[in-house]
Amino acid sequence: MTDRPTQDDSPLTEESFLTARFAGGRFDAHAIPFDVLPDLAAYRGLIVEVAKMLFKKRHNDRVRVPKGFGDSFQIGLKRVVGGHSAVVTGVRLPQLKADVQGDLGFAHYPEFDDAKAYVDALIRKVATSGEVPEDFPQELAGRFNPFGQSLRADEYIELGYDTADPVRYDTFIRKRIVLSREQTYENAVDGLFVLDGGVSSTGTIHVKDANGSAFDFRPLSEFEFDKAYSRHTQQVRLVGTGLYDGAERLRRLLDVSVVYSEDEQRQAFDDRLDEVAQTEPGWYDPDTPSPSKEAIECMRAFSKKIVLEADIPTPSIYPLPDGGVAAEWTVGVWELSANIYLHTSSIELHAVNTSTLEDISKELNIRSSDYADQFRMVWDVVSSGTGSNDAGI
Repeated sequence: MTDRPTQDDSPLTEESFLTARFAGGRFDAHAIPFDVLPDLAAYRGLIVEVAKMLFKKRHNDRVRVPKGFGDSFQIGLKRVVGGHSAVVTGVRLPQLKADVQGDLGFAHYPEFDDAKAYVDALIRKVATSGEVPEDFPQELAGRFNPFGQSLRADEYIELGYDTADPVRYDTFIRKRIVLSREQTYENAVDGLFVLDGGVSSTGTIHVKDANGSAFDFRPLSEFEFDKAYSRHTQQVRLVGTGLYDGAERLRRLLDVSVVYSEDEQRQAFDDRLDEVAQTEPGWYDPDTPSPSKEAIECMRAFSKKIVLEADIPTPSIYPLPDGGVAAEWTVGVWELSANIYLHTSSIELHAVNTSTLEDISKELNIRSSDYADQFRMVWDVVSSGTGSNDAGI
């Protein structure tokens, strides 16, 4: 038996490879939410892996499939039809055309159609018996992790909706398939957690759930890390993906984003920072940038920490010509400023006694857990009239 089928140079028709109905929950709005689209890509990846398994078995347990095997199978979303749910149609995309270098394109392997039938039969078996066949390969279980990951408990997909016998795929079936060969499975995270500091050297944020169980995650950017790190003890909503065991216990956060509460009481510095954020480029000279988003949010976190937790009066806030932000206080004969410059996570403090010209300078790391205490030391100096040498600064 040859392992290379005869090349089919005729263009593929638009006969559907997959017609699937998404039903329940969000799909009752007769549309497909964008965050569900990765499930379609995951289905294609699942079909490719099953097809590889079938090909190897049919060719005397070959170790590898032919070059370009996976790339030869491409499907595209042709249409979405509303109704009492949402129906999508996926078609095989045309093969590559021969180019001047003599590329013959990809062969049309039958294993992909057989893989679709294999997946349908597996899902039907689990749906009817609740059991996964004993000969189901362990390496395929994990391939069901991303397929259907966005589905909620009241939602499901009917594969082969254009046939007389469609199969229903939901979160229960997905879980049974994955856990039949694995100890954990991936599922959606959407819940309340309390921020609990972090480790700046690794960019890791600590959180606790409602039961006090501790978890870690790594924000996607330094800006997001600084924002979460500075809001210690704040309750936030985490949305994304986590690793669960068979008892539905969250074991690990995999990929989550933070949704901050809009119910927090706004402060005077919030309104002022929103005004500063609207500063147009060129406000100081033609080359002056607008204040950066990072500097604005860093100053917001700093102001919240010292005003609400350290009981420091609300400062006057101004933009800086380099894209940073400054906070200023007049305390008796002292002028105190806290400057946050562009692309930094530090706060430069500078205080000048207008009578004696004594000055105090100090740099604070906003990622440090005690930066509010360090600011308080400087504040106590300027508010009490004690010299910096006497205060040990």
